[in-house]
Amino acid sequence: MSENQDPKPSPPNSGDGWRVLSYLIGGVALYGGIGFGLDRLFGTQFLLPVGIVLGAGLTILMLHFRYGSRS
Repeated sequence: MSENQDPKPSPPNSGDGWRVLSYLIGGVALYGGIGFGLDRLFGTQFLLPVGIVLGAGLTILMLHFRYGSRS
């Protein structure tokens, strides 16, 4: 018997909630950060909110394709 085997395997869906939350926060932070940087670069004020909304939308779309087809 190998010592690397996990004696109690976790259920297949454990941690999905935290993973989804981290994807949402990461997507909003990434695209919001890009929008913030572009606002600073071009001297505009609308790219940060556009980046936040775009990041949330793209993350929700990605989560739908990744987890939406589970039954």
